[in-house]
Amino acid sequence: MATARSKRTGDEASTQVVRSSTSNGRHSDAVRELLVHATRVQLATLTSLSKFFVGWTQSADRYAQAVSDELLSRAHGETAPRELLGRLATVSSRHLREVTTLPSDVVSHFNSELAKPTKPPQPQPRRRRAS
Repeated sequence: MATARSKRTGDEASTQVVRSSTSNGRHSDAVRELLVHATRVQLATLTSLSKFFVGWTQSADRYAQAVSDELLSRAHGETAPRELLGRLATVSSRHLREVTTLPSDVVSHFNSELAKPTKPPQPQPRRRRAS
């Protein structure tokens, strides 16, 4: 009688294990998807931030170089004093146009990073349990 009872409780326990592992499988898949998405958002943010920083520094470098060229041109007498302000205004205007396009470029980069398809997880071989 004790063996019949222990067998019944053993069957109930194994049924509960099967049910919980199935529901845990669904939960673990959802948690995995959430973690993958969060990681993708963080990486897209990081690459977008670096793209913004690189774009800004390159634009600032071009601006400084152009201003330097204009000032040297004036110092060497190649540019008339009246033309200097107009040339500096043109250089500054070009720089501001470049800088104001950076945010939209960065947003486009961020969106394209998130739009990239994710690779499905590779099925891993199941390990056999030692009995």
